[in-house]
Amino acid sequence: MTTRYETLTTHPDFDRGPRLAAIAIVALIALLTIGGIVWMNYATLDISVQAEGQVVPSSRTQVVQSLEGGILQELLVAEGQPVRRGDLLARVQNLQFNSELGEARQTSHATRATIARLDAELNGGEPLFAPDLVSAAPAVVAEQRALFESRRRERASEAATLEGQTSQRRQQLAEARSRIGALRQRLALAHESLAIETRLARNDAGARADLLAAQERVASLQGELDGARIDVRRLRAAVEESEARLREADARFRAEASRERAEAEQQKATLAEQLTARVDRVTRRELRAPADGVVNRVLISTIGGIAQPGETLMEIVPEDDQLLVTARVKPADIAFIQPGQEARVRITAYDSSIYGDMAARVQRVGADAVVDERRETTYFEVTLETESDHFENRNEQLAITPGMGASASILTGKRTLMQYLLKPVVKTFDRALRER
Repeated sequence: MTTRYETLTTHPDFDRGPRLAAIAIVALIALLTIGGIVWMNYATLDISVQAEGQVVPSSRTQVVQSLEGGILQELLVAEGQPVRRGDLLARVQNLQFNSELGEARQTSHATRATIARLDAELNGGEPLFAPDLVSAAPAVVAEQRALFESRRRERASEAATLEGQTSQRRQQLAEARSRIGALRQRLALAHESLAIETRLARNDAGARADLLAAQERVASLQGELDGARIDVRRLRAAVEESEARLREADARFRAEASRERAEAEQQKATLAEQLTARVDRVTRRELRAPADGVVNRVLISTIGGIAQPGETLMEIVPEDDQLLVTARVKPADIAFIQPGQEARVRITAYDSSIYGDMAARVQRVGADAVVDERRETTYFEVTLETESDHFENRNEQLAITPGMGASASILTGKRTLMQYLLKPVVKTFDRALRER
């Protein structure tokens, strides 16, 4: 008689359950293995090059310089302060330039006033001084007015003297001409008397003494008439000379005024150029922002300090300027980097676990390696262009400024997980049996 145990163990379905479970497990493992292998052959991973770098602006940092130099009189900004184009940043004082400008302005005022006076002298009117000249240089205007009146009185006095001389000689000429007329009449009477005495003498009716007296009177009157005619010619020449001297005095005065005016106009043109240059010099003592941006560095901050000509006083990083990241790539990785490749950039000043990273793209790849002698390393400089210039966190914009450190991950390609896992094996087989 068989026992119950023997009956159960000899039953044909006793081992079927465990066998099916084992088969199922093996099949599942095989399926998972095959699926994993297939997945590893199709699942792709990014190949990236890691590089450290620094944030820089896309355009050069704007420098603020003092062309002529001088004493730092006032500093109106500090490092990190935002500024707008044209904002006053500092004032540099140069007393020599201020003195030269004041001197040039005074000379310019004097020249303008001189031209106004000379115009009045040439045109015969009163001098007309521009209102701005009267308000800017009243002493100069008063001086030119006084000079105008003095020269007018001098000219009038000279003209009056010459007019008096001319009038006197004209009167003398008129008297001489009148005397000639009288002498002619007397001479005619004397000739008539001489003719009578001559007829009487021929008829022996008159005394010889009367004839001689008549002849003497005719000769005397003829001499006086000849002298009067000479006086008329002399006085006519004197009148003409006086009139010529009067005209010459006026012409000389006008020629002198014209010459002075031409010189004044030439001096005015020269002074205008000098004044423009000196105003520009003094204006440049006010140093203004060349562009919108942020003051990066203030190199001279001591009030009363000396700024040398052409020395940089401060640097301004342009605002709204696209940020770039200059990354240092190892020579071993540079062959796989090309312009246009995508990258991710993390800013070391901000925790990437909180703020994340930002998208970027390779803009330029250095053509040659750069040697860092201090660190004794060689690298290629790769420039990355970021898509944003700030991080956003809870509606707050966190600015990224030039000079911040950055870590870049440059995507150079893709590979499967299987390729990644087999890479050490492939490299080992590639080097196998080649050692000496």
